[in-house]
Amino acid sequence: MLNHILNAFRTYMHGDGAVLLPEMQLLLFGIGALAMDSWASNTSNEGPGGDAAFQQKYWNPAIALAGIAFSALTLWMLRTRIMQSGDLAGFHMTLVVDSYFVFFSALFLAATVLVILLSMNYAAISPMRQSRYYALLLFACMSMMLMVSAVDLLVIFLVVEAASISAYFLAATPGLSNRTPSAALKFLFSSALGSALVAYAFSLLYGLSGATNISQVAVALARRHNVAKVIALSREGGSHGLQMLQLLQSRLPEAVHWHAWTLEALPITAFLLVSVGMILKFAVAPFHQDDKGVNREADFGIPSPVILYLSAAYAIAAVALLLRSMFTIFADSQNIWWVIIAALAIAGISYGTFASFCQTNLERILVYLSLAHMSYVLLGVVAANEGAATAMTYYLFTYLFIATGMFGVLVAVCGKNTSWAVLKDLSGLRQRSPITALLLIIFVLTLAGAPPTAGFFGRYYIFRALLETGHRYTAWFVAVSSLAVAYSYLRVGVYAWRSSKSETGSRAVTFGIPEAIVLGICVFVSLAAGLYSEPFTRMARYAFGQ
Repeated sequence: MLNHILNAFRTYMHGDGAVLLPEMQLLLFGIGALAMDSWASNTSNEGPGGDAAFQQKYWNPAIALAGIAFSALTLWMLRTRIMQSGDLAGFHMTLVVDSYFVFFSALFLAATVLVILLSMNYAAISPMRQSRYYALLLFACMSMMLMVSAVDLLVIFLVVEAASISAYFLAATPGLSNRTPSAALKFLFSSALGSALVAYAFSLLYGLSGATNISQVAVALARRHNVAKVIALSREGGSHGLQMLQLLQSRLPEAVHWHAWTLEALPITAFLLVSVGMILKFAVAPFHQDDKGVNREADFGIPSPVILYLSAAYAIAAVALLLRSMFTIFADSQNIWWVIIAALAIAGISYGTFASFCQTNLERILVYLSLAHMSYVLLGVVAANEGAATAMTYYLFTYLFIATGMFGVLVAVCGKNTSWAVLKDLSGLRQRSPITALLLIIFVLTLAGAPPTAGFFGRYYIFRALLETGHRYTAWFVAVSSLAVAYSYLRVGVYAWRSSKSETGSRAVTFGIPEAIVLGICVFVSLAAGLYSEPFTRMARYAFGQ
């Protein structure tokens, strides 16, 4: 009996279980963190001299990091397996393990590690909520990994909702944030509206294709797009148009009276609804302000590591899901919907950049500009060639580490008051801590796109891909708007480098070991990815199997 059970388990782990194993490990370690916290609290209450705060400070992040380590090891083994035998699929072709999944899952695991390290000494997180906090980070990472693994419309919707729930609890749980109930409700309603749009879009796609697997949906939409092209050609006249008309009369007589645009309208509507719905669900920070959001110095009411996770990792997950959808479901109609993406991206860059001009709160500046960065990535979809694919993944990879480094410096400078830090609080940083000021300048210049940093090459690759595909005006918009983005970032650098003292100027700048590790990694990526970009572009090409 035991042998049968073991054989069944072994067979499962070589089949469907292998596809889901990295995510299941994160889930189990998240549950373990909650159980260990309960056990440690009971032990400290029963035994004299127990230090529950000490146990919560170190046990919880240790368990979370262990879970990520096991998941990363499994991910590496899956990478080796797909290199030898090809992509894996499981659960009736609803989840896949391919190079795209491996690249972005590794990126999400790295983001979670960096946030955990930044959170270990962050005093604004209540000690009694630390187990929930680290468990939520693991659950969020699991959901984001499933987002890039799912290839079925129903499963995609479910994992997007799971990711949104994790984001909601991270941003609205008492002890982790001080957001007002009205702000939390705005967050929830906006997410619900995004869910409704995505659900309606998926129902349209199912109605058009009769399938939920995105590859099968893509085949049905491609067939519909080809019929629309034949109808359009049959209306042009001439010998070629006459041939197309005869082809329609012989193969699909009823299509003679159709209009090409009627066949394209519903797929494009679904595309627009998916894009807007994902923006509403994942562009959380700028759009879910409470009543004090009109104050440009007010904070978001969320701990800085959570702000980083929501504005970087979650945004990257949303973009990664959109990229898979665009290049699979809607690939054949790219010549139509690229205008929609260009308009949304240009609007996002303009809004994020100009909104940052009106802010003095440091977190608000960074979060609004993160919207601009994600919009630059979407402009790569307009080009839609191999160079653009490499540019988008390179941009997402480097931006994660650069943004993390910037937040890490702010946490070191301002401590638990980071959420309330404004530009003038950086004044005199050069005198207080020259090393910290230098790190800040490096991250500011990288985010601003100064050569030869990674930020410059990320935008340059997007610019070059747009020029190669004939989108000259969009490419020049990237160049011109980069100047405005650079100005917004350089404001931060100028305040840090000038000599006048701030109101918090007497506070010493100290780095713990976790913060030093995070900043060291982020500085290395910021400079190395620009000075010697070949290994990083090679990793970026791996995501699309190039």
